[in-house]
Amino acid sequence: MGPTGTGKSSIKLVDTPGFDDSRDGVTDTDVLKMIANFLENEVTGLIYVHRISDTRVGGKSQNNLRMFHKLCGENSLKNVAIITTMWDKVTAEEGQQREQELRTEPNLFKPLLEKGAVMERYDGTRQSASNIIDYLLSREPTTVQIVRELVEEHKSLEETAAGAELRSIINALLEKHKKEICEMQEKMKREVEEIRKEMMAEKIKAEMEVARLRKQLDDLKRGVIVREKPGVIE
Repeated sequence: MGPTGTGKSSIKLVDTPGFDDSRDGVTDTDVLKMIANFLENEVTGLIYVHRISDTRVGGKSQNNLRMFHKLCGENSLKNVAIITTMWDKVTAEEGQQREQELRTEPNLFKPLLEKGAVMERYDGTRQSASNIIDYLLSREPTTVQIVRELVEEHKSLEETAAGAELRSIINALLEKHKKEICEMQEKMKREVEEIRKEMMAEKIKAEMEVARLRKQLDDLKRGVIVREKPGVIE
């Protein structure tokens, strides 16, 4: 596989699905299996894409990054290129500030960069893309960690570093949703109690109105008492 523009070598670029895939029925476990199956052979380069236009790196993005790190392993980070895109959506100052944060934050790209990964900008041009590919093609092929764990160490998917990280993420989400369910149940109980009180108040009000109306009917039935003396009634 030669550098782009030289020789007649072919290059295979594969866009893998991301974790937290939005397609119906596709779970993070499915995505991990697909990626593990594809990466069973050596690879020359791995690309992680991040939009520089994102004002913050949320929890889902951080989970994706941790999963990517665990998939690759420390030894394969020298074959990783972290590519920032959407530079036309930010000012030069904004982009530089965010890029610096991404490089230096310990929960973002700093750990990968310290182990040999590179961070490059993609400006949307063909030349920019070629430069990235040419850099990766200059790397020696690598076997990523998850493949070594599955093939050489005979671990189950759950026992791999990526599998353990995914289990941790899933368990955290389970706890989060359990807490949300408990909170919703408590809220429903409070709302039901409030509704019950409101209904009881309405019931009492209606009963009082029924009593008032019945009294009117009783008064109507009793009618009036006519005295024998003409012109006097009660």
